[in-house]
Amino acid sequence: MYEPRETNPHFQPRVQRYGQIHDPDGPIAGPVAGASQVPQRFRRSPPPESPMPVAPLLPPSQPSTSHLPISSLEPPGSGSRPGRVSGSGSELVPALVPPRGPPHRQSSPTTHQGTFFSHYPSPPLHVPPPRKTTRLAWLIAICCVLFWVTIIVGGLILLIVYLAYRPKYPKFDITSASLNAAYLDLGYLLNGDMTLLANFTNPNKKVNVEFRYIVINLYFEKTLIAARYVEPLEVSRKGYALRDVHMVSSQIPFTKTHVAHLNQQMRTGRIMFEAKSFLRTTSTLGGFFRYSYWLYGHCTFVVSSPPSGTLVLKSCVTKR
Repeated sequence: MYEPRETNPHFQPRVQRYGQIHDPDGPIAGPVAGASQVPQRFRRSPPPESPMPVAPLLPPSQPSTSHLPISSLEPPGSGSRPGRVSGSGSELVPALVPPRGPPHRQSSPTTHQGTFFSHYPSPPLHVPPPRKTTRLAWLIAICCVLFWVTIIVGGLILLIVYLAYRPKYPKFDITSASLNAAYLDLGYLLNGDMTLLANFTNPNKKVNVEFRYIVINLYFEKTLIAARYVEPLEVSRKGYALRDVHMVSSQIPFTKTHVAHLNQQMRTGRIMFEAKSFLRTTSTLGGFFRYSYWLYGHCTFVVSSPPSGTLVLKSCVTKR
């Protein structure tokens, strides 16, 4: 006949639990010799072996724990959890029981502040083997190095030479001018004769200057009336050179405005002209460094009326 199980712990009888008598209202009393006389329905099967490792027995040098109560061998807070009974039955060794709690879950990748962390090892990185540099690459690199070394060394040499010699530009000037003749043929064709004394000055103290190409143009109110080529010349340090330049104008057509202005200036005795020069110069620094450059001279001067016209006023500027 089926008997209902009592659920109230106060009415449950003391039963044998793994060879011990357990009283719900009191502590464990210890092993009982007549534990086998407990009815079968109150007996419980022993728990399975724990997969966790069991603490080893204490060494003989330490005092035996057989005289200690069974309740003191259990870890704190374990309640009435059973201990492990040794083979002789005289000593009880507490078994390591895993703490109660929620079932263990399989770890999964987590993130912290947007960063993904994985518990699985990352695959190894495959680093490509280093490639050998070809001969063409070495040749190009050597050429680039030589080019930049040449540029740097050349710049340093040029800077040193410039600081040592301090070269200055030569100057073009008009020392004197004489207007021999100037008249209008048929009322609008200009015929004139003028002689200029051109001065070429070298202001450098350590450098000679050579004028390899010289051309002088003569203008009246922006109209070209004469042009002359001058033979090359050389000017020494802190020196100058004078050249007579004969400017001849023949049948130069003038507008009515130019004719009126020329007649008015001849009556007043102050005729204004312009002289523009184009100079190709060459300088030698230190006897080995030679360089050429262009110079442009511009002079504005005033002469008196012919046939004995002389220089009255002048203004000259030389630019590169």
